[in-house]
Amino acid sequence: MTKTKTQKLPDTATVLQDTFISIVADASGSMDHLHATVIKGLNDFIAEQAKSPAVSKVSIVQFPASDDDAGIRSILKLTDVKKARPITPEDYIINGMTPLYDAIGLVIDKADTRIAKRVAAGKTPESQVIVIFTDGGENASRRYSQKDIFKLIDERKAQGWVFVFLGANQDSFETGGGLSFEEGNTMNFEASEEGMAYALSTASHSLRLLSVLPPTERLAVRNSIFTLGNDDLDGG
Repeated sequence: MTKTKTQKLPDTATVLQDTFISIVADASGSMDHLHATVIKGLNDFIAEQAKSPAVSKVSIVQFPASDDDAGIRSILKLTDVKKARPITPEDYIINGMTPLYDAIGLVIDKADTRIAKRVAAGKTPESQVIVIFTDGGENASRRYSQKDIFKLIDERKAQGWVFVFLGANQDSFETGGGLSFEEGNTMNFEASEEGMAYALSTASHSLRLLSVLPPTERLAVRNSIFTLGNDDLDGG
């Protein structure tokens, strides 16, 4: 398993910044019946963020990359939400198992690299948001362990990052808690078209509301985003 290392990254919790949202989409075989729902949900997610007066960029990856690769594959490269192209059926490819830990670790690594490059160029790093949705448990990671991911997330939460976990066919609070996701940023959803759509729309609504909060208020609720304008958190 990959050895994690502590990085001294800029604290993103104390200033109001543009937002960089990384969406990590489960594309394992069991998601096949939700293929069209996920595509529509992702497009609706981006459209809602684009309505915010805040500046947000988005990147979407799927896991696994392919049957033979437990890594990640790009669905939408980093782009301003107001300029993003539509996600198509050809972008989201169902295959393989559920390398959840590898997907999270690789996306965090990509975000770390982006922050480091921006700092080197004299730019202010964006506020980091990572959203993961999956309909099953970890069963295929090769690079990262559960302990690795807990450490990575725990360290970055201390730097102000926001992590959101949407899970079906499992106790998402147990799974997410074991990876250092906060209960207030975790949701169970039913593995149905209605449940998947509800989970993505609820996360999107909460994150849009978060994006326009003043810095001190945003800091106060970053680990409980589902309290922002959402009364019923039972997906489905």
